[in-house]
Amino acid sequence: MRSAYHSILKWSFLTGTSTILLKLCYESLYNVSLRTSNKSISTYENTLISWASTGQRSKTIQNKLIDTKIPDNLQFIGAQIYFRHGARTPLSLLPGLEEVSYTKEHIEIYPPSKWDIKLITKLGNDIVSKDKILSANDIIGDRIKQLKSASDVKVVTGQLTAIGEKQLYQLGKLIRSQIIKQDNNGLIPNIYDPNIVYCRSTYMNRTIASARSFLAGLFSSENDDNKIQAKGPFEIEVHNFPDEDMFPNSKMYPALKKCHTALELYRLLHDDHDLKKARQALINHIGVADYPHGIVELYDEFVSRQAHNFSIPKKFLELTKDFEVMSAREFVSMATSIGFDLFIRSTCGPLLYLMKENFNSIAKNYLDEKENNIKKPYKKLFVYSGHDTTLIPLTMALEIFEMRWPDYGSYIFMKYYVSKTNPNETYVAVDYADEPQILPNCDNYYCPYSTFLKNLENRFEKPKYLKNN
Repeated sequence: MRSAYHSILKWSFLTGTSTILLKLCYESLYNVSLRTSNKSISTYENTLISWASTGQRSKTIQNKLIDTKIPDNLQFIGAQIYFRHGARTPLSLLPGLEEVSYTKEHIEIYPPSKWDIKLITKLGNDIVSKDKILSANDIIGDRIKQLKSASDVKVVTGQLTAIGEKQLYQLGKLIRSQIIKQDNNGLIPNIYDPNIVYCRSTYMNRTIASARSFLAGLFSSENDDNKIQAKGPFEIEVHNFPDEDMFPNSKMYPALKKCHTALELYRLLHDDHDLKKARQALINHIGVADYPHGIVELYDEFVSRQAHNFSIPKKFLELTKDFEVMSAREFVSMATSIGFDLFIRSTCGPLLYLMKENFNSIAKNYLDEKENNIKKPYKKLFVYSGHDTTLIPLTMALEIFEMRWPDYGSYIFMKYYVSKTNPNETYVAVDYADEPQILPNCDNYYCPYSTFLKNLENRFEKPKYLKNN
């Protein structure tokens, strides 16, 4: 089974999750209009494509404060969060950079986030034993390389560090302040209950550890000496890695196979294009003749070093100073080459479908409880631990992407409200990159759920494991 999938995912480790693009869409922006049929391009899509091509946004950003005060007629009934894993070691090492050495403090588990976990392993929609499915390590384990360590603790590429665990623990604390109250009158109880909190991760060590760290922070309180409040292990659902739909996966969605490679993108861009010049300048400096990847992969080691306070030579800092934005522009250039909506449906369409189903489930259970006056536990918080390439398509679909590569621990937090006077009216409020967002066609932070669904109506894609069930 492993050999059958190895050729499909063989390079995914080199690009990490930016990474599990699986031959994602590299093509010149100048050919976009020829590849996207005769469908009219939306204003947002046109703005995004132009932004990626030129580096200039075609409309003014309104830097106004967004009023997030909850209206008196709304009641908070549910939430969902999607986040990128925490800081990790680089996925590969670049020539020309002296390798750093990781200490025991870098690698050992961040103590406050230590807790037992129970993996719920699924093949399709069925819970199966762990030996029936494949993890990321089963697929790309032979590409994982050992790194320098100042102690006897083994360190490898792509490994979540204690700094990464701390980032997600702190994110859990932040979300706790919004959904848990010490008197237990918040959205969810202050003691972990898998009947109320659902958690899913890609089947990769760093995302699983990030999910554990987030839940540890969510269920820790200074009032309880920061001890984790849980009666059992954290339950984390994982799926067969080759069938994963929480990142772009051309095995699951073959439309992505029609996209070009990084080399083709840069062959098609003219020599004076700023992306091409920036990429080539770094390649020339590290002395690699035939580098097959893009700016995203080149930038990876520098981002990892900065997160762990390792020094970076001045020349490299100068050459990569714009790479946070350029990585995002490169990604959008790749993505939109097959058409915006097709890309969205093929990458995050399944997550958007689950997002809708989760909100619908919260509303149904809320109404059932209210009408029958019977309290029963049901899932009110949905947690998804993923990657940079989980967040970018989602923010593109929601039309809130700001053309910057997501930091470690970046997140989309979505709160769900019901009208106290009309329980059939519900609202969604979204935060991204620590900032409240006003969604398209919405007048303020609290977007009518009907408008939210209308915005996404051509972007939902029912997960294949549900289609086949």
